[in-house]
Amino acid sequence: MTSNLTALHPVVEQAVAFTEAFKRHRNDPPALREAACIRTQFPFLLGPIEPDDTVAGGWARDGRMVNVGSMWWAMMASERGPSKQGGYQFDFAAEKKWAATDADRDAIAELKAFWRDEYTCAKGQALLSAEHRTYACNRGQIAGGEACGFCVAIDVDKLVRLGVPGLRQAVADSRRRAEADGADTSLHEGFDIILDVFVEVCGHYEQQARALLNDATDEADRQRLVRIAESLSAIVERAPVTLHESMQLLWLYNLLASGKHIECFRIDVALGDALAGDVDAGRLTEEQATEMVLGLWHAWNRHGDPAVCRVVIGGRGRRNPANADRFCLAAMEASRRSHGRLPQLTLRFDKDQDPALMRKAFDVIGEGCVFPMLYNDDVNVPGTVKALNVPEADAEFYHPLGCGEYMLATMSPSLLNFGWSVPKSLEAALRGGVDAQGQPLGPSCPAINDDSTIEQLEANLRKQVAFSAELAARAHADNSRVLGQEAAFLWASLLTDDCLARGRSMMDGGARYPGACVMGHGFTNAGDALHAIRTLVFERREVKMSELMAALDADFEGYEDLHRRLVAVPKFGNDDEAADREVVDLWRMMSELCDAAGKRHGLPFLTLSSVNPGGYHMGTQCGATADGRRAGTPFAIGNAPTAGNDTRGLTALLNSLSKVDAANGGSASNVKLAKGLFQANRPKLDALFGVYWQRGGMQASVSVVDQAELVDAMEHPERYPHLLVRLGGWTARFVQLERVQQ
Repeated sequence: MTSNLTALHPVVEQAVAFTEAFKRHRNDPPALREAACIRTQFPFLLGPIEPDDTVAGGWARDGRMVNVGSMWWAMMASERGPSKQGGYQFDFAAEKKWAATDADRDAIAELKAFWRDEYTCAKGQALLSAEHRTYACNRGQIAGGEACGFCVAIDVDKLVRLGVPGLRQAVADSRRRAEADGADTSLHEGFDIILDVFVEVCGHYEQQARALLNDATDEADRQRLVRIAESLSAIVERAPVTLHESMQLLWLYNLLASGKHIECFRIDVALGDALAGDVDAGRLTEEQATEMVLGLWHAWNRHGDPAVCRVVIGGRGRRNPANADRFCLAAMEASRRSHGRLPQLTLRFDKDQDPALMRKAFDVIGEGCVFPMLYNDDVNVPGTVKALNVPEADAEFYHPLGCGEYMLATMSPSLLNFGWSVPKSLEAALRGGVDAQGQPLGPSCPAINDDSTIEQLEANLRKQVAFSAELAARAHADNSRVLGQEAAFLWASLLTDDCLARGRSMMDGGARYPGACVMGHGFTNAGDALHAIRTLVFERREVKMSELMAALDADFEGYEDLHRRLVAVPKFGNDDEAADREVVDLWRMMSELCDAAGKRHGLPFLTLSSVNPGGYHMGTQCGATADGRRAGTPFAIGNAPTAGNDTRGLTALLNSLSKVDAANGGSASNVKLAKGLFQANRPKLDALFGVYWQRGGMQASVSVVDQAELVDAMEHPERYPHLLVRLGGWTARFVQLERVQQ
């Protein structure tokens, strides 16, 4: 590696230092190698305190080339485009970003050559079976699965209650037990090192705050900087006491632990006691506390990834519901004021919760804020028990990730590396395991023809689903093994059950539940298509299978009458029992096969979600489907009907959504309401959603929009910079969407 570091771009220089540390400690235990690499990163990767920061901590604008962590969106070595990297990560687009000189280019070339084989994703890809490469990795096939990132929500309540000294003591106690048993203590050494790094980072920012204070003349600015400096000084010496101290500790540790994927489970529990203590003691007014929370929201919006970063409040199983509820109200008010895409505030609730929280939620939503998203614990907790095979006490820790996939906060890292094009599985079932061009989609089976039965189609579909579930389970199990061998994920492992008790890192047998999730796309399209085939081909016998397949091959060109008949078959989202049952049964069958495949590969659970905007992109790679969808057009997003198919109104839509089994693994149900309707009919809407929750409604992401505003925003985007909409599992500024998405 080049030794002329002074001539390099700072990001390149840091990448060289990181790589050299990795090489020096290559044969050390994973925790010690990782700790040595982390020492090279901080505070280098961190940016300065900004003029409007309420808490210190943020990423430097220059970015990073190499990293170790749970998830990072970066360029893959195969140059397929952005993807999720877990473990040791490298940005293979580095030359485009940081090569300012020949020395930079030479150094980056050396780094790329080294990391191409050493970065963790490459080691995971090397384990992929020939079947996986044939059926899953090719563009347009059933699924992906070659990434190895994962998501985690650490125990922020434990972090705030113990503080840094308490965590040090917990590490020391665990180390003594390990030594008494003659066990390896390298993980504990790694924990001690990262806590030292955290203290150094606090000192770095405290020094910066005091330097800025010397030049500050505005009194409000001086108070802000004094508060930051004093909180940073306090949290390295003791557990936090005030709301600001607690926020500073929670934010800065989460930032270092999570990169830009900053999930936060039950922030109301972690910060509720401090907020109540400050207000009740007269140190803060309710308004000042809300403004402080708003400042924390700005940090999330500035430094988090817009597709993720859930902050969960409310729900069953909280230790301090009265104080936590006070924080919930402040959090929702902060979201109302912020107009930001982050954090993705999520309100969990149950029938016994204070009604004031739901009233506040609808007040905020009614003003055009897409947050909070609403999750029904009376349905989701029992559903999580079944989906994740866990006791109810642990199911109360379910955490919807950025797009709505369920994981268990504080006790289960969730792998999310396998997307599933459900209509492709149906296509394989119809065509005998191939697509329209004869390319393999799955195992061979008899193609469905004019003499086939619906039972044969169902058997084919089950065979295709079981095969893809097996691919997903094996890929996730292999990824888990590689991640555990390569890295200790020290920041997250320290605050994940039961890593300290077991003396093992989270991906190496330390976490309580090493599960995974498959992200499904196009469920409603596949269900509606199957229902149309069942109705027109097998029940009414109005259409021959050969005619239907010819129409699909032609993208309905020349088959306009058949297309109209397919479209006319009842669709999911209209409270039609047969149409809804098709989607519900399909998802349940796929979930059961995924769970069985996961168990065969040592995963306590492998769930199947219906979330996020992947259906938009997967739809572009899929031919026409029998629900009337034309080739290349988007799938329905999440658990929603295809746009325009729900024709019987909001009540019918909610009734359909309430039939979906909560034991599947998470869904995203986006409900868009006209602003005028919401404002004029608020009592009726409150009652309507109350019935939806009682009937089994799991979740709702409600957007209150004005259609005229949306149309005008397409023509005059400069007028609507803050107009937000929900898309399947992420929030977007409407004016930044592609035209088709708009």
